[in-house]
Amino acid sequence: MMNSKQSWTFTLIVVGVVFILNLFSRNLFVRFDLTENQRYSISDVTRDILEDIDDPITVKVYYSENFPRQLISVKQYVLDMLNEYRAYAGSGLEYEFIPITGEDQALEQEAMGYGIQPVQANITESDEIKVQRIYLGIVFLYGDQKEVIPFAQQIEQLEYDMTGAIKKLSQGSLPKVGWLTGHGEQGLGEEGVARAMGEIQKNYELIEIGLSSEAQIPLDINTLIMAGSTAPFDDQDLYKLDQYLLRGGHVGVFLNTKIIDMQNQYMPVQDNGSNIFTFLEHYGVRFGRQLLLDKDCYQVQAMQNLGFLQIPVAVDYPYAPRVTNLDQNNPVVNRLKELGFFFVNELTPTGDTSDVSFSSLMNTSDKTGFAMPDPRTRMINISAAQQVPDYMYREGSKTISAVIEGEYASWFGSVRPDSISFPETHLAQSIAPTAMITVGNATFTTKQFMVPASLTFFLNAVDWLHDQNGLISIRSKNVQPAQLEEMTSGTRVTLKWINILLAPFLIILFGVIRWYIRNKSKSLAGV
Repeated sequence: MMNSKQSWTFTLIVVGVVFILNLFSRNLFVRFDLTENQRYSISDVTRDILEDIDDPITVKVYYSENFPRQLISVKQYVLDMLNEYRAYAGSGLEYEFIPITGEDQALEQEAMGYGIQPVQANITESDEIKVQRIYLGIVFLYGDQKEVIPFAQQIEQLEYDMTGAIKKLSQGSLPKVGWLTGHGEQGLGEEGVARAMGEIQKNYELIEIGLSSEAQIPLDINTLIMAGSTAPFDDQDLYKLDQYLLRGGHVGVFLNTKIIDMQNQYMPVQDNGSNIFTFLEHYGVRFGRQLLLDKDCYQVQAMQNLGFLQIPVAVDYPYAPRVTNLDQNNPVVNRLKELGFFFVNELTPTGDTSDVSFSSLMNTSDKTGFAMPDPRTRMINISAAQQVPDYMYREGSKTISAVIEGEYASWFGSVRPDSISFPETHLAQSIAPTAMITVGNATFTTKQFMVPASLTFFLNAVDWLHDQNGLISIRSKNVQPAQLEEMTSGTRVTLKWINILLAPFLIILFGVIRWYIRNKSKSLAGV
């Protein structure tokens, strides 16, 4: 046996080893995350941003001390994320959790002064529903600057919001994104695009660019959004776009070759006569002139006659494809399960493919067709109440969004036309590769037709165009519990009986083995 001196020596060695391991662990952070998409680990982009912090950033988390147990996992997730952030940022980030009891009015005023507002939540306790004011806001402080997450409710987007806030503070200014107007597009002040604009402006300075009033697209803008153009472009405007692309500018092109007017019962679908489509064919993409129908589609409400009454009924709407064929190699869509668009056109590649790549980003299902006008009225019927026969879905899968990358020759040739004035030297060839994300749809950027997944796609597209390896890699991590797979009734019955019988069987088996071992031991002992 170990004597007293040896015991003390062993104890001191163990304590010393633990002490040394603790010293090393202060600068060593290891975490194993076996979930899909690494949903509980911060991304490499976040780590790089945290490691590049020059001056320390202070993070304050204001939370209700009496936090509802139904939401306690959200609070714990915020704490875990901040622990991991500090592990990589070191002295560049400090945080504190500040409980709000409801009795300290000065503390509530302090939180509200930062822009944190309480949220009213219905909490179930003891079979009663109570209304409770909840605080869970995060403030990032950097010198005299601040960024605020008023309420950390969407934990699937928490890393994106937190890293974006830290990036804005450490960079000092927001990168600029141009929003093209003047050719039928909605302006930034219009209600229809307000939601999309608000989300983009969290991480970018959005600049409205009217080509007719600009000498050129500003040199400090490397990302331009062209959404819903319907009017012709004159040569001066096309030249500004041409030179922007040749200098390596990136563009999100969201267009329809049809103009949809739901309020016009006589001509709800009209041709988009803009010459921008001819211009874009030079740059590698052709927009189909027909609307697509897809048997795999979303449902909309349609009025149905029931005697003297009309009632709303959910019906399939083939003009709203349910898009699940997404490019799993592209971060713009590889974390999305499906997308929905109202009224789409096919996209096909054009021109020389040796210098320009056309990569399909999403496709309709294999039961796709073209919307055909009525032979008598020459109108396309987009009514939700109509019945579309199955023989219409015979065209196969169609590309409705693509990434185009490469280098080009100028649309205007080797020499600038004399009729065009421009402040810079004429570019006859690309001096840097350009990138475009194209979608045969413009309605998804507007309030009337925007759905949550399409908004995520839009924001992803802007992120990718601005910085292909930037914040897009951390947007919308899926932190929801994995869904159980469907199983047959036979499998369910089998598993049910396994659950019922397995535990008793194991207990009986353990008893039999124990009985056998005891009898064997007695036999060997001669008892």
